Amino acid sequence: MLIGRSVFSRFVPLLLFAGAVLLLALVLASLRFATLTRQSSHEALDAARLNNRAMQLLTLVQDAETSQRGYLITGEEKYLGPFKRAQALIALHFLSVSGDMMKAGISHVTVERLKRLVDDKLGEMRDTIGLKKAGRDAEAIAVVQTDSGKRVMDEIREIMTRIDAITGNIGFQREETMANAAKWLLISITGGAVLLVILVGGAIFLAVVHARQLEVARQALAEQNDMLEVRIKQRTQFLERANRELQSYSYIVGHDLRAPLVNIMGFTSELERAAAIFADYMKRSPDTRDDLTEKLAREAVGGDIPEALGFIRSSMKRMDDLINEILRLARAGSRQLNAEPLNFVELLSETVASLQHRLDETGSSVVLSPGLPPVVSDRLALQQIFGNLLDNAVKYADPSRRAVIHVSGTIANGFAVIDVADNGRGIAERDRERIFELFRRSGPQDRPGDGIGLAHVRALVRRLGGDVAVKSVLGEGTTFVVTLAADVRSARDRGEP
Repeated sequence: MLIGRSVFSRFVPLLLFAGAVLLLALVLASLRFATLTRQSSHEALDAARLNNRAMQLLTLVQDAETSQRGYLITGEEKYLGPFKRAQALIALHFLSVSGDMMKAGISHVTVERLKRLVDDKLGEMRDTIGLKKAGRDAEAIAVVQTDSGKRVMDEIREIMTRIDAITGNIGFQREETMANAAKWLLISITGGAVLLVILVGGAIFLAVVHARQLEVARQALAEQNDMLEVRIKQRTQFLERANRELQSYSYIVGHDLRAPLVNIMGFTSELERAAAIFADYMKRSPDTRDDLTEKLAREAVGGDIPEALGFIRSSMKRMDDLINEILRLARAGSRQLNAEPLNFVELLSETVASLQHRLDETGSSVVLSPGLPPVVSDRLALQQIFGNLLDNAVKYADPSRRAVIHVSGTIANGFAVIDVADNGRGIAERDRERIFELFRRSGPQDRPGDGIGLAHVRALVRRLGGDVAVKSVLGEGTTFVVTLAADVRSARDRGEP
């Protein structure tokens, strides 16, 4: 018995010492794994942030290129805003990101090559803009048509793709490191639990802590990647939509301004012909003028020339009206918004009151839902938006029934959704997107208008952080669905387009 106790006494300190050593080893191993996990998570997040900043640099260059093309097409100074902003920010942005690129393993040669390409692209854009400002349009277009700028952009995108691959690989490697750390941590805890039951509680606690750290790091990385993808997708969609609308706008404006110009040219030729007849008549001496010559001269002076001048005058007025409408739309798109808390019921009541005379004349009525949501937005823009929509609903009412217009709305996910529904004559399916184009109208052209109202509405709604859509059944009625940021200041702070 004594021998047994003696042996036990000798082994207990050894066991305690072994337990202490094992505990220390487990603690040291756990600290090592925790440090490795934290370091790996930081490096993975840094790689994701570097990727995001690199993509922002690419977005700035693309913004500048889009701005340059808009200016080359239209010659309007307002299109140079994004180019000037990008030109001012790119150098600073590149300075801040180039050091991190080299830390991430991107070679100095690649970074310097990217910088030269970006500088070359900006230089090419400045040259073409300078030529356009100097009135040398053909030379500016010739520079673009050399495709040198396209080749530079292709190489920039290729470098950005390599940067994306490098940062993505860093994130993958760090995730693998964190997974290995978790695996070895589990092995250490399992071994310690077999030898020292007393250490199980501490081992479980450390395992839980490390598991939470690992999950938090994984979720943070996943959220960062998701947010980056969503932002890039939104920005890409916005740029694509803006490019399509710019092309459509340029075509429509060119087409509608060309029509009166063709009339002016045609009637100028008619005016020259009539003037030549009269000049020929005046050159003849009185005794050589016959009845036919005198008749033609009288018709030229009394009919052809006044008629040609009248058509020229009306065509010039049409061009002036179109240009004024374009300028009005441009001013609306650049006006500074004044955000303030607004009660939609009160605001729409004021708008309905301004239309009351027309409502009384046509026997129409407007029904406002009491549940219309409050918003923080621009009063003038909202009055113009809903004034246009209500005016259209009255203008295009079905003569076979009394016009009734219902306005209702809700709040959903930070947006106010307002429906303006009428029982008018409706819009054909093929025209439901066309009506938002400048100078475009649908259905029979039996009502006065230039086709500017709904283009103005869409431009204003998008400035307020939303969009407008239409649902309609021909012969039954139309509903315009206006989606607006419930608080335009918050949307602006988030940088939403």
